[in-house]
Amino acid sequence: MAAALFVIGGVISLVISILAIPIASIYPFTLPASFSFVFAVVLVVSLICSLGAIHCYTLASRRLLSQAGMRGIIFGAILLTLSLGLVGTFRVANVNSQLGAVSAILVLIAGAMSFVLRESVLPRPPTMFHEQPIAQR
Repeated sequence: MAAALFVIGGVISLVISILAIPIASIYPFTLPASFSFVFAVVLVVSLICSLGAIHCYTLASRRLLSQAGMRGIIFGAILLTLSLGLVGTFRVANVNSQLGAVSAILVLIAGAMSFVLRESVLPRPPTMFHEQPIAQR
């Protein structure tokens, strides 16, 4: 279930990040909109975090839940911070920020699920072959 939440949250966040450029350029109903440096940095960071959330899906499907959990929590927290408008002027439309916040919360929930279940879901590797010395004759 965590893998599905990673994909859903990551894809929604990626689409919202890509659509932020056209929405920001026509939202104030002025065509010559200048993009600030802060907007560009926030956009690039949100794209990287969205792709990182999608990468957490591959980690979760390979049963690397510890790595997927930590990365998912970090990417989800960054996406939530950016979608709520706490950094820069990235919040251009109310619907855009709400969808971004929902996708970030999905990534956060998936990261927390993966991190909590990292030891209980995975079977322990057999230690019989690795830890016992080989008797030589």
